[in-house]
Amino acid sequence: MKIRTHQLVWALFLLAAGAFLLLKNNGVLRDLGDAIWGGVFALMGLGFLAWFLMDRQRHWRAIAGFPLLASGAIFLLAWRGINLGDWQAAIILLGLALGFWTALLAHDDNWWALIPAGTLTLLAVLIGFQARLNEGTWLGIFLLGLGLVFGLLYLLRLGQLDTGWAGIPAAAFFLIGLVTLVNALKLTGLLAQWWPALLLAGGVVMLFLAVNRVSLTTPADTASRPPTPAPVAAGPNPPAAAAPPASPSAPAPAQEPPVDIYAMLAKQPKEDPPPEQ
Repeated sequence: MKIRTHQLVWALFLLAAGAFLLLKNNGVLRDLGDAIWGGVFALMGLGFLAWFLMDRQRHWRAIAGFPLLASGAIFLLAWRGINLGDWQAAIILLGLALGFWTALLAHDDNWWALIPAGTLTLLAVLIGFQARLNEGTWLGIFLLGLGLVFGLLYLLRLGQLDTGWAGIPAAAFFLIGLVTLVNALKLTGLLAQWWPALLLAGGVVMLFLAVNRVSLTTPADTASRPPTPAPVAAGPNPPAAAAPPASPSAPAPAQEPPVDIYAMLAKQPKEDPPPEQ
């Protein structure tokens, strides 16, 4: 009989969870329910992290391990009577973010993990301070944070084709976030009227850097570029390659006279007639 490992694991998990919830709902475990839940989740998270350390190419194990460990910490804190308020959800999001940060640091090819890692970290912090921020300020900081995430992705791999696109959403999120945050702060006076001049100044600086970079790199690239061979016309009958010039000191080969086949046949000896019987 062939045993399917994944189905066996899910079956054992459902059996254990059902038995645990029945005991908890009937008051058998009393106040130990949160402690048991916390211990189970924490042990599962540590198991996934240890499994990840055995083979760091399996980064999904870290992505699963840190949220389980964070959930276990929430249950254990609740068992001890510690209420974190809005930071409970923030700790779960930080656990998810840690999984993606670990995947990013584990291998350079996991550059994509920077997007969920940065976004989840930003959401965790904003959810933790949600009670202290109004809606407009919260949204403005969130959009600015997204611009920072994409900008960091662009700067860390500058000049590579696979993440050069990140500069476009970074600029868009920065601009929309800045406008949203300024409107939420309700600035007055000259600052509220003239703050777009900062965008103009930033554009001038970026244009100056771009022009200087082109003027400095173009001559060097032209000088180091190898000469381009002349193009050859393509067609059904391409021109034949030119023969190398003959050496002037080498004598020309003598031409042989044409062969007369009839003269050669006349020179052949004649056969004697057969004897008469």
